[in-house]
Amino acid sequence: MAALFFDVDGTLIDSYHENRSISPVVRAELARVQALGHMIFLSSGRSRMLLTPALLEPGFDGLVLINGGYVEMDGESLFEERMDFELAHETVAFLEDQGCEYLITAAHRTYMRESCHELYGFFESGGHGDIFTFDYDLDEALSQAIKMEALVPMEDRARVTARALEVLGTRISCDGHGGEGTFELYPTAISKAKGVEVVLDRLGIGAQDAYAFGDGTNDLEMIRHCGCGVAMGNAEDVVKAEADIVCPPVWDDGLAQALRMLFA
Repeated sequence: MAALFFDVDGTLIDSYHENRSISPVVRAELARVQALGHMIFLSSGRSRMLLTPALLEPGFDGLVLINGGYVEMDGESLFEERMDFELAHETVAFLEDQGCEYLITAAHRTYMRESCHELYGFFESGGHGDIFTFDYDLDEALSQAIKMEALVPMEDRARVTARALEVLGTRISCDGHGGEGTFELYPTAISKAKGVEVVLDRLGIGAQDAYAFGDGTNDLEMIRHCGCGVAMGNAEDVVKAEADIVCPPVWDDGLAQALRMLFA
């Protein structure tokens, strides 16, 4: 038995062209692989609240979410890595100093100020306008925080990243590989590889029997950790360089082609 871990945006779904569902061809391959006795897992930067019914339709065996900060199997929470409370406060202070709209992601809640109109609009346009808690105590929200997500224009990301390194040091990872509205800040202790290892330990499976599929820099750790790392054809060059296999891009159903090759 093997365990397969799939990134969502840019891997399972063609988010580049604003597709929000897994293609029928990929869904069929996921079902075929499961029928062979293997287990399939989502491994995403998304939180539980950002997983639509269409994304969950294949019937995944578990979820590695918030870049590995939260892991769930059979509806049971297996792992949750919260930010250090002081670091969470410092991160919010940094974002406010930079004038960034931001949200606070916890395992089962997403907190946002009502004044964050542009960031709210980004999520509402994707059908996620109903996930937010607007009336909250900041200390309570930060005590649950796993990551922050900020609205940072593409042209400002290098500057904000450099400034974050100056202010917050190596305690924080900055991930801006996505589009507008997806600039993430989370503790360096969190990674998809850590979430993957939680699942493998639970299953009693070694990393040599694990497969990782991704396209972004937040997929690098799990691609390195698993016995076989697969980069999408649309992946960033650094991800392709680390992968064992590069398959066609997501818009060409590259994932289905990779699964046919690996699990003939």
